[in-house]
Amino acid sequence: MTKRILAGLSLAITFIFAPISASAADWYRAETEHFIVYSEDSEGDTREFAQDLERLDEVLSFFTGVGMDEELPESSKVSVFRFGETSDMSVLLAGNRNTGVGGFFIGRANGSVAFVPRQRDKRRGRSVREAIDTDMMLDPKATLAHEYVHYFMFQHRDAAYPLWYSEGFAELFSNLEFNDDHFVIGEVPPWRSAPLATISIDLEKTFDPPRRENAREAIGRRYAHGWLIASHLNLNPERRGQMGVYMDAINAGAAPMEAAETAFGDLEVLRQELEEFRRGAARILRVPYAANANPEVEIRQLSDAEAARMDLMIKSKRGVDEDGAQRLVRDARALVSQYPNSAPVLLAATEAEFDARNYDEAEQLAQRVMEMEPESTEAANYYADVALRRSFEDPSQLEVARSRFAAANRMETDHAYPLYGYYLTYLYDDEPVPDQAKMALEASFRYAPFDDTVRRTLIHMLLEEDRAQEARVVGASYLLGNGGFACLMRKKFAEFEAGDREGLLEDLRPDHPGEYKDEAARDAEREEYEAELEAYGCDEEED
Repeated sequence: MTKRILAGLSLAITFIFAPISASAADWYRAETEHFIVYSEDSEGDTREFAQDLERLDEVLSFFTGVGMDEELPESSKVSVFRFGETSDMSVLLAGNRNTGVGGFFIGRANGSVAFVPRQRDKRRGRSVREAIDTDMMLDPKATLAHEYVHYFMFQHRDAAYPLWYSEGFAELFSNLEFNDDHFVIGEVPPWRSAPLATISIDLEKTFDPPRRENAREAIGRRYAHGWLIASHLNLNPERRGQMGVYMDAINAGAAPMEAAETAFGDLEVLRQELEEFRRGAARILRVPYAANANPEVEIRQLSDAEAARMDLMIKSKRGVDEDGAQRLVRDARALVSQYPNSAPVLLAATEAEFDARNYDEAEQLAQRVMEMEPESTEAANYYADVALRRSFEDPSQLEVARSRFAAANRMETDHAYPLYGYYLTYLYDDEPVPDQAKMALEASFRYAPFDDTVRRTLIHMLLEEDRAQEARVVGASYLLGNGGFACLMRKKFAEFEAGDREGLLEDLRPDHPGEYKDEAARDAEREEYEAELEAYGCDEEED
């Protein structure tokens, strides 16, 4: 069914497990206003890295005009794990060292995480060609900056931006240069130089991508040409503000090219400007820091126990498959035997036991952590989540979960996850969902609009209440584009508004987290989804 595939679009679950090289020495924890960094590096380099991340947030606030005066929840801080080389990120993400991944980011209501290498892969005795290729590779810090831009925009300016702009805007900030008292923006990202030089500018293919296109050209237009246009619209004073007009036109129902002509005027003029831009010098902007050039950083070296659990913590936060979860449990139990009185170790072990569906063990560990650290919202969330998972087999556990999520909410009232869990305890009950629970879900989305599961659940709730237009606004990103999934969602929304409600409601209703599906069940759902695409005249290959 469609909802199964939609849930799979998130990176919050991984399907493979592989070893990574996070050692148990020289780990530092650095905390700033918006980040918590765990870094296997020197204290000085860790501090500098954390400060650069904080400066990135400041630059984004400066450019977008949002976020500077907002007080975000403590839970919205991104935990960044910085260790190893680029190939270690490939191992962590995909189980091998050859994917070329430079790092990655996962936005979650129960704690957003990012993984980035301390350095690129070491290459000794490289040829000149190898050296050039390496210099053109995506910089690890740039990967994190790119992904954080997406997170920032979800958090402060949630909108269904077209891919060419969302990716191009993120690329604009991936190549920032931080100096003592100012930052520099606008330099061409070296890793986008080739498609910028070799792919012709075609605004129609960029603004309204064809259903089938050469993959290299499609990616080049999305990222490289997206950077070119985003730079032109943001750094050229004569074009500033036009993207807002474009989005207004899109939201009013205009087709992409119609919206482009409304916002940008004569598109041939725009194309000529972009040609001149890409053939000339980069448009550079130097801006003094608005706040302290050296953001405050609380930094300390991890204790032996904290450092020992880093490998376990990294793998758990990335997400594991069934076999990997069982292996992590063995590691976790060994660590608990070695450090039985360390709350950080017990909390990491709680997550490992929970992922392996050892709910009794996870519950006991969560209780022990809360005894040591009564204000640990993370432990309280696991304690509540255990009861929610059990409720799939034992509905009486819904009331237990509800009480525990309410207790977690009292500990941290602006944390998205207890609010979301509280709503689920009513959704899976036989009684009508009370207004208090609905308000909790809406608050959860305000705090964590980057979490796709929370977003999907809110869309479902709005549809249940016949608030279809609001559901369209929240789910705008699901309806945008020429992909098979977007096609299917548009048609099912149309059916819903014509009176055929059940199909869309069933697709968007969140699965019970305690339900277990084996590989055969997942394959069957995939086949059902593919059949549905065909029946609706949508093409899965376009996703």
